[in-house]
Amino acid sequence: MAFTDDVWAAAAKLREAVHAHPFNTELSAGTLSREAFAHYMIQDSLYLQGYARVLALGAAKAPAADEILEFSKAAEVAIIVERALHAGYLEQFGIDPRAAETAAATPACEAYVNFMLATAVTDSFAVLAAAVLPCFWLYQDVGTTIAKQGEPKNFYQAWIDTYADENFAAASERMKAIVNAAAEAAGPAERARMQAAFLRCAQHEWLFWDSAYHQKDWPVRP
Repeated sequence: MAFTDDVWAAAAKLREAVHAHPFNTELSAGTLSREAFAHYMIQDSLYLQGYARVLALGAAKAPAADEILEFSKAAEVAIIVERALHAGYLEQFGIDPRAAETAAATPACEAYVNFMLATAVTDSFAVLAAAVLPCFWLYQDVGTTIAKQGEPKNFYQAWIDTYADENFAAASERMKAIVNAAAEAAGPAERARMQAAFLRCAQHEWLFWDSAYHQKDWPVRP
């Protein structure tokens, strides 16, 4: 079995928890509160800035030209393409997209970004690639699932279409291929770190959705 098959199986309970989370079930039904989604969009704007930096570090660490191009393009998409998705929703909520990108990160957002940045700086390209994969793969999995069963005329259809899109699926497949190639070249210890990074980032994805659903923020402030 490929590394991605193994790690996907290892993440089975996490994936079930992601699909069962009320953020995603209510988004599918179109009943998710606008306040929760606005909170999510603001934090996702911040997250994508950090994620793009992680992908850029991946491009710098990549062992060959194809991987350099893939990570560089992914960093560009994180900033340009998804920013357009955010701008449409934030405008409907009366929130300036530029203001959203300078908002304060919640504990969930900051923890996720910092974990990936630390991984990108301190570990190998293979582990970095495994860490960024859940953001591709879980979103594709959630998006395609909701697209099949979601309510028609859903307020969140633009979000669903983004992650159920065949181009996003193709990008996820390319990232999986990179991760599998890196795992084949890695030794047992490095592969173990790859799996640990993938699973931790999958946990962070759940926490990110949960934080948005409950609109969590820092419990104390200076």
